[in-house]
Amino acid sequence: MLNASLRLRRAGLAAAILAAAALGAVASLLLRGQAPLTVSWTSWLNRGLEDYAATAGRWNSGDNAVQVALPGGRALWLFNDSYYGPVGDDGTVRPGTPLVHNMLLLTSGSDDAFRVAATITGPVSDGVPAVAVPAVVGSPLGSWAWPDGAIVIGTSVEAIYTVFASQGPDPLGYVPVANEVVTMPLASLTRPSSYIVQPASFSQASLTAGCGAGVGGAGIECVQWGVGLINATSCPQGLAACTYIYGEMWPAPGTSSRTLVVAVAPQGKLANTSTWRYHTEAGWSRSPSHLAAPLGRGTSFGVGSVYQMPGGDYVVLGSAPADGIVAWYASDPWLSGARPARLFSAPGSRGIPGFLSYQAHIDPAYSHGTSVVIGFSVNSFAHDPGCVNYAPYYDVAAYQPEFYSVTLPASASAARAAGGPRPLPPPQLHQFRRSSLPAPSWRSGSCATP
Repeated sequence: MLNASLRLRRAGLAAAILAAAALGAVASLLLRGQAPLTVSWTSWLNRGLEDYAATAGRWNSGDNAVQVALPGGRALWLFNDSYYGPVGDDGTVRPGTPLVHNMLLLTSGSDDAFRVAATITGPVSDGVPAVAVPAVVGSPLGSWAWPDGAIVIGTSVEAIYTVFASQGPDPLGYVPVANEVVTMPLASLTRPSSYIVQPASFSQASLTAGCGAGVGGAGIECVQWGVGLINATSCPQGLAACTYIYGEMWPAPGTSSRTLVVAVAPQGKLANTSTWRYHTEAGWSRSPSHLAAPLGRGTSFGVGSVYQMPGGDYVVLGSAPADGIVAWYASDPWLSGARPARLFSAPGSRGIPGFLSYQAHIDPAYSHGTSVVIGFSVNSFAHDPGCVNYAPYYDVAAYQPEFYSVTLPASASAARAAGGPRPLPPPQLHQFRRSSLPAPSWRSGSCATP
């Protein structure tokens, strides 16, 4: 059970890393010397999550921490794969600790008032929790749902999840098979039984056909919708208010490039996918065929979030394991004429073998104007001779997100003027009483069942 879960987590992360790697290569060739104005370690947020993980015995680590700003100074965090259970005094996690495909945290306040109010999962049986959000009814056997993005609309959080399913025995052989819109009432966020999971009929993929057959036209196009969501009043189709939905178009099997695509829904109608319109090469359309690619095709774009700047520009954030964090600036929410800027160099490894960083997000609950908090996932797939992964078993911090406070340049030209790329300051992590040393050797790659 544990090794199967690790293979799935490895598959999900590997796809994200492959998509981001080519992004970093393009950015580093074209965009030297571009950086944010200031950056510092967000100690209150990092320490708050680290201390909760070390003491609560519930959520202790996870990746893809998508944040939603809630009324009353609260925030909802939507995680992909997460570990659930206690952390030892030495910072280790017991092998066999359950890995859950999606989990949520509810937090309140900021700075000294920051608190984690609850870990949100499905029912817990014998210490093993069910997922907070299941794959929509009718999904293939063994499939799972990972969150893409979420936003508050009216009295609910509207979230988009993508359902993934394995395609053969290869752990990397999986495809997105459906999108689902999940309505989470604000009044009952801690009760997943109150959530409404609705299938979304757009861009569903076939397990047998695969993705990328006829990209841009006829054939199967797998789109992971919801990787960015933003409310706006600059809307097409005569809409007075709308929600833009950003997605990643998956390529044909065996390739890593992805393409950013855009859709829009009337505000308050996100769950009604029949109201969606798609940005195509011929303009806005009810059909998702021939989708436009505002950042270009084959750019290996790995979107983290979309954020509106005070002057009206829109920033799309992405990350690359080797080259750090990159942003695209555009003057409209459908991202025409977007200009890229490399913001940060890659974070330091902190001595973690096989260190990885990926999935950068702007956290809206703590971001105002050009002052933003940026978080990203970290991980390691190195394992010891007994085939126990380094993250999180030997060091829970090796699978916990990191957060930085940034003064973001107001435009791509301002990023150039700032100089860089700016290195990230070293993290100041929770101090554990280490009672044992890691195994003397670490390796990557496949690992047989111990």
